[in-house]
Amino acid sequence: MSMKEAFDTFFEEMDRNSLKALGTLPAVSCRKGPLILPETCDKEGYSVWRPQLQTETFSFDDIEKELGFKIHSQLKDYLTTYWFWTLFSRMETDEHLIFPTLDGILPGTDINEWLRCMKSDRQTHYLKDHVYFLLGTYCAVDQFDNYLVEFNNDTGEVTAVGVSDRVSIRLAGSIEELLISMKGRWME
Repeated sequence: MSMKEAFDTFFEEMDRNSLKALGTLPAVSCRKGPLILPETCDKEGYSVWRPQLQTETFSFDDIEKELGFKIHSQLKDYLTTYWFWTLFSRMETDEHLIFPTLDGILPGTDINEWLRCMKSDRQTHYLKDHVYFLLGTYCAVDQFDNYLVEFNNDTGEVTAVGVSDRVSIRLAGSIEELLISMKGRWME
């Protein structure tokens, strides 16, 4: 499955769950800005947002040279397929109820700067066996909300990482698998 197909699957599920629970497509507080449909601003102060397929190509050559390693193809596809607001979701495993949140990537995002800022280093991450990138600054596992969503650049695996507790929970073997497994937060 391609990254676009995985995103499309998630967005369809997100839209369906939002319409069922709230009677509207996913929304953010009313404002002007990227991906917002301003004409949809409602009396509660929310406007619908829509993901936007990216059309420009991006070269990772310079940032890979700067960082000194190749960026995983999954992460490249993730950063260059869609523009989107924060993705709120819910996942259930045999052992955990998980609420992974993926930070938005909005039009105008400097991909090079994103990679510089979201690369976990020895000061911010207890795992030092691989190179990790932060996909989400919030993730709740069961009733604990002190997790991050991390992408392992070497293996392509996505984990919920409790930095202070030094706990990692595997969410998916790839970003595509994660997107397919995530359900819109509004799902009961």
